[in-house]
Amino acid sequence: MTRMPNTGLDDVGTRHAVEQVSHGGRLATALSAVALIFSGFSFYESSLKGADLAIYVPPMIHYARDGDNDVFNVPVTITNDGAKSGTVLNMELVAENLRDGADRKIARFHSAFVGEHPRTDEIINRSFAPISIPGNGTFTETIRFYPMENPLPFLVDDKGDYRFTLKLITPEPQRASILDFLPARTPSPLSFEMKLPFISFQHLSFRRGTIAMFNKDWKPATSASQAESETPPAQPWPAPTPPAAP
Repeated sequence: MTRMPNTGLDDVGTRHAVEQVSHGGRLATALSAVALIFSGFSFYESSLKGADLAIYVPPMIHYARDGDNDVFNVPVTITNDGAKSGTVLNMELVAENLRDGADRKIARFHSAFVGEHPRTDEIINRSFAPISIPGNGTFTETIRFYPMENPLPFLVDDKGDYRFTLKLITPEPQRASILDFLPARTPSPLSFEMKLPFISFQHLSFRRGTIAMFNKDWKPATSASQAESETPPAQPWPAPTPPAAP
């Protein structure tokens, strides 16, 4: 049997094949790692991500009066971009009268009722109750805000510009969890301004009507865009004013 001479080509071919296999193995490993990262991120977004609430308010709300109370009727939409459900215990609204010389410059309100302002006594008020928003869910309703403090003097005493800051009150975590290392996202307050074009005490008191307040730009306000644009923080929440002595 005749043996072929060793030209060295076999060794070169073998080394080349080994290098190709090694390169292919590293590429496959890298692709597997990328796929694992994307899979983990997808699992986090769909199953582990905590509640991420954002507030939306349309460019028009309504002002009303109920006895000696300023009442703001605010259509509110709350979205949850997280995977876990989020709970809203209450909503607080700080309203500021921007008119120079106003008797009252600021007042605090709470979410007292749900639904439009009733025009007659026959309509039953629907009290606000804590709401649960499922993961990737949405809540939409008109909220009626009533004063948290002594309602007099009225905050709204004339036409003009008013500034509002809406804050969601959410529960604090009650117990430690293995997932506590995941960053919790506190809902950002939403600040917006509205203009009251006129005021009619007869329309408000005797006809139990409402007056539309609108945003000058006719654009909805959202806490999501305010948080992303890193707007300055809202005014500190003022301490409640004790009711006047009878």
